[in-house]
Amino acid sequence: MERITIIGMGLIGTSVGLAIKNLKHKDIVVVGTDIDRRKANKAKKMGAVDKVEGRLQNAVKDAAIVIIATPVMAIPEIMEIIAPSLREGCLVTDTGSTKGVVLEWAETHLPEYVNFVAGHPMAGKELSGPEAADASLFSGRTYCLIPSLGATKPAVQLMIDLVTSIGAKPYFLSAEEHDSFAAAVSHLPLLLSVALIGCTSKSPSWSDIAQVASTGYKDLTRLASGDPTMHRDICLTNNDLLVHWLDTFIRELYEFRKKLLDSDGQALETVFKQALEARNRWLVGAVTPESVRAANANLPQLPNFAEGMGQMLMGGRLMDAQKKAFNRVDKIDGDR
Repeated sequence: MERITIIGMGLIGTSVGLAIKNLKHKDIVVVGTDIDRRKANKAKKMGAVDKVEGRLQNAVKDAAIVIIATPVMAIPEIMEIIAPSLREGCLVTDTGSTKGVVLEWAETHLPEYVNFVAGHPMAGKELSGPEAADASLFSGRTYCLIPSLGATKPAVQLMIDLVTSIGAKPYFLSAEEHDSFAAAVSHLPLLLSVALIGCTSKSPSWSDIAQVASTGYKDLTRLASGDPTMHRDICLTNNDLLVHWLDTFIRELYEFRKKLLDSDGQALETVFKQALEARNRWLVGAVTPESVRAANANLPQLPNFAEGMGQMLMGGRLMDAQKKAFNRVDKIDGDR
């Protein structure tokens, strides 16, 4: 019987456990551990894990897969503690929102005889803790994967199998790409949500403003209700790229400000139309690397990171597995 260990039984860790347990594999036992024993016990009560371990070393002993689902800044200490207890060939992964520093920590703390594949499921909620967990949280969602240089082909394939088994779509990219892209579409929205709460709630008229705040305000500030520790760690480990995207957003706001003050209305309407069209294309899945290539068909075509990774690891077989995973999940979504 193979052991899968999940370290950190919050929203993501417990959701992973629930998704794995829903597969009903008799040959897999899921072990959970958390610094807060109450969270681990809650996850077990929910059926996300078969067993709870209090000590990290005992939790990872003999595990085939170890999933670190904690705030990012806790990862290096966890890696250092579990390193001597990891079995040879073990697959270690994480679910953190930044990847560059995590891969550096893995290189520093994990033994050479284990395989590290950094991971980040692009799924979540504004709520935290095991109570908010959902077995279908990853269904149809992109799951970013960045193998370490020492990860073996079988370990990478095992990670693909794990990701697709819980309904997610594996997506390979470099750590640099991940951290920049995540800063743009995940971390920046978080800061904008927090900033909107800040600029309104600090107003002397906030008690009156709050009475007219409705669904638009609620939607835009949803992310501010998330885990403060997780948010802090995102900012600390991806600050340079986050500042870049903040600066880009500020420039966009200033352009909008100019149009508000100087425009006769036509320029404003054009901005709104462009935003509407861009969002609609994204919503229907029309914004893809393939669509960009088609628009630049006359330019020399170089393989993207995912294709290069597939060719390097498995002579294209990894890419085939990734495409099959996307097609399988798309078919499942289409059948619902």
